[in-house]
Amino acid sequence: MKFINNKGILIVLLLSLIGCNGEDVDLLPTSDNPVIKSFLPVSGREGTQVVIDGYNFSSDRNKVKVFLGDISITLVSANFTQLSFVVPVGIPPGEYQIKVQVDSLTASSSDYFEVKEENNIIDSEVMNFNYSIGTQTIGPSYGFTEEDILVETSKAILEMGSNILKIALATSKYADIVQYPSATAVELVRDHPSFKTVMDMPFTYYFFWANNSKVWKDGYSAAERLSDSTQIADLTTYLLTNYNNTAKQFYLGNWEGDWMLLGSGNVTAIPTDEQIQGMIQWYECRQNAIEEAKRITAHNNVNVYSYCEVNRVVDAMEGKARVVNKVLPYTYVDYVSYSSYDSQKLPQEEYSAVLDYIETNLPPKPQLAGKRVFIGEMGIKAKAFNFSKTQHESVNRANILKAIEWGAPFVLYWEMYNNEIVNEIQQGLWLIDDKNEKWPLYYTFSNFYEDAKVWVSTQKEELNRLPTREEYLNWAVPRLQNP
Repeated sequence: MKFINNKGILIVLLLSLIGCNGEDVDLLPTSDNPVIKSFLPVSGREGTQVVIDGYNFSSDRNKVKVFLGDISITLVSANFTQLSFVVPVGIPPGEYQIKVQVDSLTASSSDYFEVKEENNIIDSEVMNFNYSIGTQTIGPSYGFTEEDILVETSKAILEMGSNILKIALATSKYADIVQYPSATAVELVRDHPSFKTVMDMPFTYYFFWANNSKVWKDGYSAAERLSDSTQIADLTTYLLTNYNNTAKQFYLGNWEGDWMLLGSGNVTAIPTDEQIQGMIQWYECRQNAIEEAKRITAHNNVNVYSYCEVNRVVDAMEGKARVVNKVLPYTYVDYVSYSSYDSQKLPQEEYSAVLDYIETNLPPKPQLAGKRVFIGEMGIKAKAFNFSKTQHESVNRANILKAIEWGAPFVLYWEMYNNEIVNEIQQGLWLIDDKNEKWPLYYTFSNFYEDAKVWVSTQKEELNRLPTREEYLNWAVPRLQNP
């Protein structure tokens, strides 16, 4: 038996304080003084909620005071390691040091929080620019207003500053709205009051789960093709006609295609030739319907595109039969949506290789410029970080950044309000939680939109044109690296 001397014991104890994944773990506080480690977001406007991380705080709000400079701020929440407050109305723009006082002990931040001026950009070209980063509302599990959940969450996304919205064209995904279980997609967007309200909001880019039919799995009959084709053609015609000259772009697609082909969660399933051919024909039917409707319908400054969503791409790269390698190459869809949970944790090089693989399986369409693979779903739930707001922000932002660095035209985080509950616990796929608290990632989005609109507006003034896609990405990548 070997004995460890006191120095060896000290080394072992220190090593035990380092996480097994190599990340440093903070040592326990050595005094009672409050310590500010960091805060998020680092800038904002009136109403922005700021989260301070540190230690030696207190859950007793009567003992804790927070200041922006010399301005006393009302706390929203408080515990030993985290405080949150809302930037007050009327505070002048500028940089402010954050100070925390617990009883008679005080800590000051090393960095400064920037209170930004409100911008009043109304240029339609700037407002309609593709800022790439967005979110969605499908199956939200809570709400806070008297409006139905589809309208409420869509308004929340709009108020965050986004011009991108993804929804399901199905009343079953929004439990509190008037149910139209047998309605076609065009009947929903044309006649249903909630969907009609959302359609008329000033979003520019709409992504739809539209007509998520699986009738093709046991053979795709002529009658089934006609029904699917008619529904997609009618929807396309309505969108082109009703939203003519609005600059709106509509993307008609489906929920995760591999689960449609294999059965939800069934990673061991082997699709039959009949199922693969049926899915190819289904995409062909949808694409033909969109293109024919666009050909015969007069329209200007509005467009409709199709997309195929894949979600088990890593499997395909390992040789398994999946949508990306057995279906996609034989279609001529406009875009591919990637529900990227199987690869989002990979490092940049490996993640980019996955996106490259999708793109190589997508037949070319010279009339569509740029990359045609976008991220339709991504996000790591707050529960995975033990509901740490700062980790939730930093890791999800890093994953968004990987897709932007690759050049994805859209990156859609899942989602505004959480939809996933396990054992009565909200899992935290959210930007606004079930207590109506905006998490730091929400402000990463909202501050990014504000800065991006100012940058695009400035570029337009200086260049007498909108920035190119490449110019925008060259600005967006470092902006996301240093929010």
